[in-house]
Amino acid sequence: MRASILVLGLTATQLGATECGGGITRDPGFDLWCGETLCAWSVAQGDVRRAATWHEADAGVELLASDAVIEQRTPVDSRDGTCIRFELVSDIDESAQVALDVDVYGDGTVEKSFPLPTTHWRQASYVFAVQAPFTAIRFAIAKHGPGRAVVARMRAAIVDTGCEGGVALDGGPAPLGALCETGEDCASAICVSASFFTPTRCAGCDLASAACGDGEVCGVAPPSLPERGVPLACIAEADKALGEQCRDGAECATGVCSAGVCSSCAASADCGGAACEPAYPAGPSLCAPGQAHAAAGEPCALDADCASQRCAGPPRQQCSDGRSCKTDAGCPVDAALAPGPCTTVGIQGGRCS
Repeated sequence: MRASILVLGLTATQLGATECGGGITRDPGFDLWCGETLCAWSVAQGDVRRAATWHEADAGVELLASDAVIEQRTPVDSRDGTCIRFELVSDIDESAQVALDVDVYGDGTVEKSFPLPTTHWRQASYVFAVQAPFTAIRFAIAKHGPGRAVVARMRAAIVDTGCEGGVALDGGPAPLGALCETGEDCASAICVSASFFTPTRCAGCDLASAACGDGEVCGVAPPSLPERGVPLACIAEADKALGEQCRDGAECATGVCSAGVCSSCAASADCGGAACEPAYPAGPSLCAPGQAHAAAGEPCALDADCASQRCAGPPRQQCSDGRSCKTDAGCPVDAALAPGPCTTVGIQGGRCS
């Protein structure tokens, strides 16, 4: 059952500065625009436009039509804190219905929807707790019905006080890659650490048991959302190409997993005297990479690996943590809460031509 949450201080006060604390959303002032749309917030439905506010130095976003929704997933998790204050300033007509939706895990299930007050440039403040452990929250501002609706100067932050005595919002069983303390926290009922240095996360298989079927191995699965960790799950044996992330050689077509990457060698002893080294930082290990050593048909990760100077295969794009990606939006955020970068680092499953 979804529990109700404590709401404190829903106010209609004069404009003022937000309180100190660690901000957990990007572009709280709606200042970043990519052409005619927001850069840090996604337009999930309808249309928006930049709008003037009470002061020429402050930007706002107007939700148009009767079904506009903007959203942002934030990487906040229970290690940061469990008490959150969300504040914003709004100009909302009485005919408009606008709400702040809170979706723990960003899985599409709204645990709580706060109606925003109909007001003219006043500040509303909400304080609520989230049950630990949790990983990521999606905030959405949704408009339904006609009327003007402009929001501005939004900020969400972890706070130390304000949530006492309330029942924390419960996001339910955690998905793969989310933080956990025991198997009871997870939809999969499995909570493990991929290594000694990583926190325990929900997984689809347990390394200590034979949980996978015939032809499968417990290995590194494709990540779902960038706010979650790269999960462990049952995957097909020998299905991964050179350059993909791995936990064990059984996952790789080459049969070798070196430093968490499917490789063609594990040590220089495999190379007949040549050095076994990464072809690029956090990349696959090859014999004499970058030295035009590989003949036609042999594995490669860069053109410079081949005697022909031609390494054939699809480009390998990955984030700084090694997970595969297609755009910056598929990567974990940096200290400024900006996603990416998603970088082309070499060739995946390459063969010299």
